[in-house]
Amino acid sequence: MLQNVKVLDLSRVLSGPFCGRMLADMGAEVIKVESVNGDAMRYYPPFKGKYSSYFTQWNLGKKGICIDFKKKEGIEVIKKLVGRCDVVLQNFRTGLLEKMGLGYAVLKEINPRLILCSISGFGQTGSETRRLAYTDIVQAYSGLDYIAGKMKGEDADPPGFPVSFADTYASLNACISILAALYHRELTGQGQSIDISMLDCLLASNDSTLQQHIFSDGSWDKPIGIWRPPLRMKDGHMGVALLLQFERTVHAIGMPELLEDERFNSMAAQVTNMDAILEIVGEWAKDVTVAEAAIIFEKNDIPYAKVNSNSEILNSQVVKDRRMLVEMELPEVGKVPVINTPFKFSAVLTGPTGPPPNLGQDNHRILKDLAGFSEIEILEMEQSGVIREEK
Repeated sequence: MLQNVKVLDLSRVLSGPFCGRMLADMGAEVIKVESVNGDAMRYYPPFKGKYSSYFTQWNLGKKGICIDFKKKEGIEVIKKLVGRCDVVLQNFRTGLLEKMGLGYAVLKEINPRLILCSISGFGQTGSETRRLAYTDIVQAYSGLDYIAGKMKGEDADPPGFPVSFADTYASLNACISILAALYHRELTGQGQSIDISMLDCLLASNDSTLQQHIFSDGSWDKPIGIWRPPLRMKDGHMGVALLLQFERTVHAIGMPELLEDERFNSMAAQVTNMDAILEIVGEWAKDVTVAEAAIIFEKNDIPYAKVNSNSEILNSQVVKDRRMLVEMELPEVGKVPVINTPFKFSAVLTGPTGPPPNLGQDNHRILKDLAGFSEIEILEMEQSGVIREEK
């Protein structure tokens, strides 16, 4: 679908590489550019052979080149590549691209049709623009950790999250923005610069606390989404749509009288008294197994799910049905299951097209075919340390 689109991916860790992976899965030629030490996530465990699980997931299907950004000659190589690419994706600290001599003003002179997408913690403008940020920093700043802390009560410590929401939401929004900018370029011939802030993405995707706080003039300070923990059953936990299916739920558990209780006789009342609902239904759940509850909820058309472990979800039938695990041949390792792209198109099959690149593996091909360097020039750059290939 994006077969003629060339992306120069200067990003590292997660908040850009995930975006690059999605573009690659949709057919773009994504060239991952790494510094001489490589993306730090190459060295993050666990491993299959030399392949890091983290680096593999976010960099499948990309080409790979390795350039010393600190050398003037290295910057010139990047400029040559910019002239032949459609998109540059970067997540350096705000201002660093300009300091390297690769700011948008420079890049658009080289390639007026170029789309530059910059991902940062707090954006390219604003009072916090110079702050260095990773996902845990932005999730704390955004209030996400604060509302999560209330899962265990008003005085509970914020738990933190094992999933990098700020990074992945930023990558998703970056991908959407790049696709929109490519379409806009088809209409107008113009390239442009895109500014994606991890903080902005968390605020925009917050479905249940910030806007409610505004609309209630500050009186609503309780989380609604994460505030609904799974039910503790006799032999496990279940997620159940208690609020949106309240009437069906109380009939299913044999408590229809709750519909007459003034605490629960409207959506607004149910939201206000959610703690009481959780306590009542929680008492019922203590004596019911996950299997028994599943029969009850299925019979009454109430959305539910057992809280699955990693092993359970990866081995589930729906993951097989949806092809969310696909096998990838990793050189010197063999076939390894990897997480597939979530896009399902009727006209085109999408998904990872190859393993992640070794450090600098495509130096010669990319620099010769795309940037126009001769083989002698490439060898000279290799000998002087401008480029590097991990043997």
